[in-house]
Amino acid sequence: MVRATPELLKEMNKKTILSLIGKQKIISRAEISNITHLSKATVSSIVEELLKENIILEQGEGVSTKQGGRKPINLVFNPSAGYIVSIDIGAYKCLMAICDLCGNILFKNSIIVKQSEDTLNKIMKAVKELIEGSGLKHKIIGIGMGIPGITDIENGVAISVPELSWKNIQIKNIFEKEFGTRVYLDNDVNMALLGEKWLGNATRYKNFVFINIGYGIGGGIMINNKIYRGSNYTAGEFGYLVLTNEALNMKRFTLDEYGYLESVASGSAIEKRMHSSSKEIFEKANNGDPRAQSVLCEMIDNLSMGISNIISILNPEAVIIGGGVSKAGNQLLLPLKEKIYRLSPFKSNIELSLLGDEAGVIGCAATVLTNECSINL
Repeated sequence: MVRATPELLKEMNKKTILSLIGKQKIISRAEISNITHLSKATVSSIVEELLKENIILEQGEGVSTKQGGRKPINLVFNPSAGYIVSIDIGAYKCLMAICDLCGNILFKNSIIVKQSEDTLNKIMKAVKELIEGSGLKHKIIGIGMGIPGITDIENGVAISVPELSWKNIQIKNIFEKEFGTRVYLDNDVNMALLGEKWLGNATRYKNFVFINIGYGIGGGIMINNKIYRGSNYTAGEFGYLVLTNEALNMKRFTLDEYGYLESVASGSAIEKRMHSSSKEIFEKANNGDPRAQSVLCEMIDNLSMGISNIISILNPEAVIIGGGVSKAGNQLLLPLKEKIYRLSPFKSNIELSLLGDEAGVIGCAATVLTNECSINL
């Protein structure tokens, strides 16, 4: 049992206060004391330390109490106390960004990645150029990376990324050796889930699901404000959901192949049927093309069945839809909601991602922030 020394208690109180300031965005010393039940003297002492360390700032005045008196000075998190490199690796594109500690994207770049190329070195080269161009090299506090496959977050290993032919790649070790800062990995959809939780459409939810519908279909699950990963990091692989016995007559599904739901409801599935991009298919359907309308109707039918099953199993407050296909907006959302609500007696809010393509990089920043600055989202 760890003995609660004064030094340990002080460190715990400091993390509690810092986390509260980060979560509340703006708060006074008195409000911190009321919420945490720490004495005003303890709060004042720790706040002074954080101010000296430039981690927080004083900003404006709050509202005085009914009894009058001096207005309290508000405290805010200092967004420029450090910076975070975010790397969201997709099957075909890698988006990189440098964010401040409030999740604002200050610099960003993207590159095309291909299975046949030395992808990892190409990404490292692009990240170096981004950091050098920013002039913030010595203020980087960490790197967050989203990996499009099964990821061992404890050891920083990309276990299986079929699109890039990666198996058991020690990405954390490689990047930490190259950049000299701590690196945090997770599945790319889990990163998008965190992005929506921090600054997107899921800020008010403790239990929700993020579903990424793009070239494939993936998902992330948050239960009581924590990501649920499963026994071997594969929770949320919704692309492998099976909807009909038709799947029994198909070839065996493996991690190197698309799952059943992906084969009938992903962007790549409808693109193969129409020989057009997803964007073009939605445009054709909107303009009255009967074949495009039929293909989209089948896609939405399959998605609605899959999502209804997810709702029945997890009972989330909300399902957030992201990924390239979600850019169709209400053309996708409205019929999808109507069919889900018809199939499922358990009501969850169905919403589109607020952050779009940037959900992943913002989630990468959130991961570094929670680990390096002890801030809970």
